[in-house]
Amino acid sequence: MRESVNLISGFTRVLYNLLTSSRSHQAALIIFSGMGLADFLFRFLVFPVYTEFLLSIGAKPVWSELDAGFAPIVWLAFFTIILGSLTIVITFAAQNIPQLIDVYMDHWSSLLFVWWSVACLVHSLTIKLFAEAGVNIVPSLILNFHVLLAVSLIIGFPFILSILKSTKTSNVIENLLAGSYQSFNDLVNRGATANISEKEHAKIQQKLFEELNQLMDLLVYVPYKEPKAHVVEGIGELLQHYVKLKHKIPESLFKINQHIEEDISFRTMKSLLVEVEKSKTFYEQKSFRLIGNAYNIFLESGEFDLSSLCADQLSQVGKTAIECNDQELIEVITVRMNTYFRFALKHAQHYNEPRNLYNLVFHYGQFLGHLTESYQVDRVKTCIGHFVFYGQQCFNSISSAPSLSFILDVIAFEIQKLLINVYKNKWDREIQKELLLKFLMFDNFQDVDRDFARNFFSQNHGIRLLHIGLALFYLEQKEDEFTNTIASDTTQDLKLFGESLFTKTMKTIFTRLEISGPKFWEDTDRGNLNIYYTPYQNHIKSFIKIQDELKLKTEKTIPA
Repeated sequence: MRESVNLISGFTRVLYNLLTSSRSHQAALIIFSGMGLADFLFRFLVFPVYTEFLLSIGAKPVWSELDAGFAPIVWLAFFTIILGSLTIVITFAAQNIPQLIDVYMDHWSSLLFVWWSVACLVHSLTIKLFAEAGVNIVPSLILNFHVLLAVSLIIGFPFILSILKSTKTSNVIENLLAGSYQSFNDLVNRGATANISEKEHAKIQQKLFEELNQLMDLLVYVPYKEPKAHVVEGIGELLQHYVKLKHKIPESLFKINQHIEEDISFRTMKSLLVEVEKSKTFYEQKSFRLIGNAYNIFLESGEFDLSSLCADQLSQVGKTAIECNDQELIEVITVRMNTYFRFALKHAQHYNEPRNLYNLVFHYGQFLGHLTESYQVDRVKTCIGHFVFYGQQCFNSISSAPSLSFILDVIAFEIQKLLINVYKNKWDREIQKELLLKFLMFDNFQDVDRDFARNFFSQNHGIRLLHIGLALFYLEQKEDEFTNTIASDTTQDLKLFGESLFTKTMKTIFTRLEISGPKFWEDTDRGNLNIYYTPYQNHIKSFIKIQDELKLKTEKTIPA
């Protein structure tokens, strides 16, 4: 249950920030200096002209009769209204948006207007004191009454309304993101060779981390999906912007200081901080850990769309890292993808719910596609190895979570897409063959109970549908070697099924390939794409012929 609104606490925090913040001190200096200069210019330049103007229109002002006594009361009331309204608006909004007071009391517009009100009050008090001392204060009094008061009344309440509007969650998110964007742009303007002092270095890193923490707090406090999606997308786009500018940022920023070591996200990574500093990934690591925590929360709360969005943003950042050839960051993102896979797999095992894994595999596949396009062979081979590993984990869990059988097909589909892509891009044949053999492992996992495998694969044909679908693509390309490799692998099912069940199973598979269309008749999170569809159905008979020829060679060794 949330705490009740505490206006006294809110007022205290506003006042504390005003009196202690260095930016607040700068705003006060600007306003009071400007007020003194304005009084000086008005007294000697504007007031004579203003007096002449009044006389020219027939007015006969009697300046001596002006009363300066009530001015401080007016300004005190105005200052109280402004500060009180600001406190009430922000304090109430902070019940749903944590640390909002800290955010807005660090904005120039808020600080300048509050100090403007203070300066006007001080100006009126000074006038009263000088009037009692017999000093000529008429020009200052006219400036205070005719100019400052009029301007303040005109902009005062619109300012409060603008603050009220800016406390809307989407605007708070944009303001926090804008602060980080500005910090990165300012660092870029300094250049990669610029030297940052130790004090400023700590201050910049602390500000960047605080803005990330505040954004992630919104995911906990705000109950609506739209702001949560805004935060995840915002952090993802911010990271992409940062990665693109990273090589222009001063090298000294990436040094790990005490603030990072003590940050909650890095307390369990102290042994890895040297590596984090060397790879220059402290900001990405912080962001990924926070989004990873959010991913876990979304898994547990059943918010599939938001968990999918986390994976999507990770994939998009991965694409940017690949474009920038940031190998250290690519490695970090690969690890995070695998970590997401572990989170989603544990959730699926516990709840027999494959939806999060289904979405994650899709985005992992997108990341893998970007690696393929950039011809990062070793990383592609590594990620395919991860797919095989997690495929084995899914298969081992099918007895307790039957829905995971579909995830095997989804992983296989992503590998099938990759193999088609690498063939079209004419990768080295030995690499293609190595990847193909890993693909064929999806119905031949290690340490599998023979009876369970026989029962499962005779009823679940998705893996073989995708295997044979790839073979049909190779036939279209007149690629005999890879076609024969797949056909030979399918004939190994004879040992598992026996002749009768093998024939029945293959007939079912070929029939499905013949009648399947490109679209599924139901909608999913990824649309209605039919992952088992092949546009090369005209080669099915050719594949059957190849399979029969291979079967004849091995049939004598298969018991009836």
